[in-house]
Amino acid sequence: MKKYLILFTFLLGASVAEAQQKALSSQYMTNYFLLNPAVAGYEKDLNFKAGFRNQWVGFEGAPQTFYLSGESALFQNSRRRRRGRMQGFHGVGGYLYTDNTGPTRQTAVLASYAYHVPLNRELWLSSGMFVGAQQFKFDPNKVQLADNSNHLDPVTASGPINKFMPDLTLGVNLHNEQFFAGVSLFQVLGNKFFEVENSTNESRLYRHLFVSGGYNFDVQKNISLTPSILFKYAEPAPVQADFNLKGTYHFSKRRRNKNDDQIWAGVSYRTQDAVVALLGTQFKEQYQFSYSYDITVSKLRPYSAGSHEIMLGFRVKQ
Repeated sequence: MKKYLILFTFLLGASVAEAQQKALSSQYMTNYFLLNPAVAGYEKDLNFKAGFRNQWVGFEGAPQTFYLSGESALFQNSRRRRRGRMQGFHGVGGYLYTDNTGPTRQTAVLASYAYHVPLNRELWLSSGMFVGAQQFKFDPNKVQLADNSNHLDPVTASGPINKFMPDLTLGVNLHNEQFFAGVSLFQVLGNKFFEVENSTNESRLYRHLFVSGGYNFDVQKNISLTPSILFKYAEPAPVQADFNLKGTYHFSKRRRNKNDDQIWAGVSYRTQDAVVALLGTQFKEQYQFSYSYDITVSKLRPYSAGSHEIMLGFRVKQ
């Protein structure tokens, strides 16, 4: 039964893509670069992050996602004041991922560029892009229809699919040390990767709009709270929203900053999907680890033991 549910999800996506195509992540609070290329270089340091997500444990053919990212600022001296004015600076990075769901696999290799412009001494506006390629693969041998009608279905009867497509993502981000607000549009080109002959049915990379924002509140000298929100939209799917709250304790006797050794915990609610518990740490001012567990609240709950996700990070100070 689980196999047929996964297959139904795939076939539905092949015709009208009523589910979001971008891989889910509960760990984006530890790596906003995944959501918006305009974030590249914001922290100045060279940041490497790797993550793995095992979604809907116990559900045959459920998504498994792996990613690796790195980003940094360029030309650090360009951030110095010149005649009392802050100067803009550049950010670059890279991002690769692979997402396996049942008979399908999506892989992408992307490079990023961002430019950060000062609006005043504390507020910055950045714009950026991911540019690269995606590969979409479909193996009909991993599909078995309930009535053994693979040879009649237009998707499975068409044979394997192995499609390479250019990919483009655009984003803007407004930020300072206290808050951020960003908008990004993924899969801008909307390339087709499957089309049924003599039919209007086709499958393409649908555009995904992400709108995010958050604010950092000082609770005590060593404690901060960060509420944030993320809206996701991919036509014709309904809007999905994540409501998040993260609390951080800094092990610092001085004025705290992003490099402090710290521990943090958070909770998130993803509409139509899950409640998420998150826990993480940063130690020796450069190593990071975080874990999240999704408790499924959708109709998939009877078939799934939830979702697990981990993130490992390494910072090189510049």
